[in-house]
Amino acid sequence: MSVLQAALLFLCQAIFTLCISVFLLRFCLQLSGFPSRNTITQWVGKITNPVIQPLRHVFLRVWKGFDSAAFLICLLLVMAKVFIFGWIKLGEPLPLLNIFIFSCGQWLQFTLQLYSLAIIAQAVLSWVNPSPNALSDVLYSLTAPMLNLVRRFIPPIGGFDLSPIPVWLGLQLVNIMVATPIMRASLWML
Repeated sequence: MSVLQAALLFLCQAIFTLCISVFLLRFCLQLSGFPSRNTITQWVGKITNPVIQPLRHVFLRVWKGFDSAAFLICLLLVMAKVFIFGWIKLGEPLPLLNIFIFSCGQWLQFTLQLYSLAIIAQAVLSWVNPSPNALSDVLYSLTAPMLNLVRRFIPPIGGFDLSPIPVWLGLQLVNIMVATPIMRASLWML
């Protein structure tokens, strides 16, 4: 691989990851029922609305917090990334079924990474700046459903909330035991 190809792959990776992350963040925030009054949510909405709104007017609606338009755009971006990277690395396009299966695994992996980063960021932010702000509200909204479930079994001990540890470990296990095998299965089918 030449230096130019490596640079092109790096730029494509960065651009796709940023776009996927923004649409995935919108999807996860709407799934958690986070209000749109927050400055971070408004920023995500302004960036994603030009793509999401036309899809919503045509056929995709929000149903019980599930934003199908954001989900579809995110999955299509992951599929485009897999298609482009497969073509660049292998020199030929991958079969569509392989792209779809690999993309589903990678979408799950992106989602698990988003939640893992949110848990770590929330823990660090609670140590550094425990007062509420826009970022802490978003992180709380993303992580509260999982952390509250674990807090029922592991209450805070001496003022320390240990619930992020088993949740983070569980997310990593799902990544290893579900997302990675899905992606490997699509490569095995080649």
